[in-house]
Order: sequence, then structure tokens, then C-alpha cells
Amino acid sequence: MPESDASGLSAANEPQQPSLSARLAAVEAERDRLQAELDARENESLASWLEVVGTESRVLGDMYNTLSWRVTKPLRFVRKVQIKAVELGPSRFSQLAVADLKRRYLGRRR
Repeated sequence: MPESDASGLSAANEPQQPSLSARLAAVEAERDRLQAELDARENESLASWLEVVGTESRVLGDMYNTLSWRVTKPLRFVRKVQIKAVELGPSRFSQLAVADLKRRYLGRRR
């Protein structure tokens, strides 16, 4: 290749370098902007989720402190025991009940 052709090629490549650098900078700036937008949306979602969870916790706490919830506690316990007895069958349930009673009452003696 003649020298003039080689210098002509390098001269032709030089104008493209600034435009590639400018395009790269623009793409990086766009990426940074989009990342910042994504972070902001994630933070909004997290904040709203935390607000909902906090509200639900307060509502449940208020419900658990009502008179009707406290009065019906023994009924809910009996129903849980009844469901467990049906699931396990009478033989297995009575074995577990006896073991639980022994653990609770005989295990505490000293």
C-alpha cells in the first residue's frame, strides 16, 4: 500500500473517533439515567409495601386485642385439637397427647 493511502485511512478514521466517544458518553449517560429511575421506582415500591405491612400489622394487633378475640380463644384451641385428632387418628393422637402432658407436667418436677 502506498503511504498516501495509509495516511488517508488514518485520516478517515480520526473523525469517527470523536463521534464514537460522544455516542459512548451519551449511551453511558442514558444508562445512568435509567438506572437512577429504576432505583427510584424500586424504592417507591418498597416504601409502599412497608406501609401496607405496617398497616396490616396494626389492624391485626387491634383485632387480637378485642374482647371477642380473647373470649373465643378457648374455642379456637378446641377446634385446632379436634382437627389434629381427625388428621392423626385416635391412636396416634392419644399417644401424642399423653407425651405432651408428661412433658408439660412431669418434666417440671425437680
